[in-house]
Amino acid sequence: PSLVGFKARLENGNRITVTQRLAKQLSDGDPDLTDEFYLEAPGEWRFGKQVLPFGQKTLLRVTALAFYLRTTLAFEEAPLEIAVVDAGKGRQRGVTGRIGSNSGISFAFGEHFGIQDSAFSILRQDLGGLGRSRGYRTVIGADSQIFAYPMTFESEIIVLRQGHTPQDVDSTYTDIRAIYQLPNGRDKFSLAWAREWNEAINSFRLDGEFVLAPQVVLMPHLRFGSSGLNQFGTSIRLRL
Repeated sequence: PSLVGFKARLENGNRITVTQRLAKQLSDGDPDLTDEFYLEAPGEWRFGKQVLPFGQKTLLRVTALAFYLRTTLAFEEAPLEIAVVDAGKGRQRGVTGRIGSNSGISFAFGEHFGIQDSAFSILRQDLGGLGRSRGYRTVIGADSQIFAYPMTFESEIIVLRQGHTPQDVDSTYTDIRAIYQLPNGRDKFSLAWAREWNEAINSFRLDGEFVLAPQVVLMPHLRFGSSGLNQFGTSIRLRL
């Protein structure tokens, strides 16, 4: 979604973040105009409506009221991000998390995951998500990021199980991205392929990120599928 928002740092080092959507979501998976509002101790904990820890947040981006904690596992010293979630009846409730840094394993256990408009939107023809009272009880994911300058390679797989309705069948999604850093050290260009394996749906994406000024970034986007050009547009990110 298109967003406008602000961040403010308090005297004790904590931070407040508020972001507002410029248009409502089409489904009732998350009817609020507010995308995020939370109080946090950066790198430690966060409370409020926020993007939940799961994967690389490209295939599956979920926002909900949650308490988030970042810590380290006793063995292997692997980073752990975990959130206890309650978005209300018919929406996400349970626990989500991710273990790892450049490569990681993610999980979500509870109710109604994957219902928002921002879930798997890079593959859908329509703009609306599954909506309230649908979704999955179990979601498992794995992702990896490899740096080989000027290239970065990212991959992710997400498995959805135990759907709430007969329409919510078991599904598996993958996404593979190659990102090229231009010689100027600022601009980026990426090529990506996503697939939903149950219904054999493919999506190919071309994305750019070009710095027009110190606080202005232009991000054009093209998406192709089996039926041809599915989506095109551009975003502009402004920071004051």
